[in-house]
Amino acid sequence: MSPDAPAEHVITPMPEPTGTIGHIVGLVRTKGLRYCLVAAVNVVVGQALLFALQGAFGPVWANVLAVGISSIPAYYMNRSWVWGKTGKSHMRKEVAPFWGFTLAGLALSSLAIWILKHFTQDKLAVGFVQLVAFGILWVVRFFVLDKLFHVEVYEDDTPDPA
Repeated sequence: MSPDAPAEHVITPMPEPTGTIGHIVGLVRTKGLRYCLVAAVNVVVGQALLFALQGAFGPVWANVLAVGISSIPAYYMNRSWVWGKTGKSHMRKEVAPFWGFTLAGLALSSLAIWILKHFTQDKLAVGFVQLVAFGILWVVRFFVLDKLFHVEVYEDDTPDPA
């Protein structure tokens, strides 16, 4: 190598994070994208329903209907595609936590929409407020559901009968 030539620049990869941070990074890499895609589909469906139903039911009831309808496919998409679960759903470890978060988001978004309707009836503003309310719970739900959907099921802890 001549004295005028630049020295070779060697890039050393950063070590993978370990511990809790490593677990979170790995989780986001493996399931986070799928979770985001399911959320994107749910947002499109939910916002379309919210927008369409507001004329007939008003913003708060349109929100209740939109959330109720769009949450059903969101549950099954999350369960099968994000967490790879098949077979019967487990009431305590899958269904109840998912719907608990959904009802919390519904309550928070309905309250926000009820407050907003005193200032405006703009459909886009209603949609934005609903997104913000659900967005607050979205990240928390990912980590809680991941923990619950991967609990070992033992013989005395079988899924609830249909």
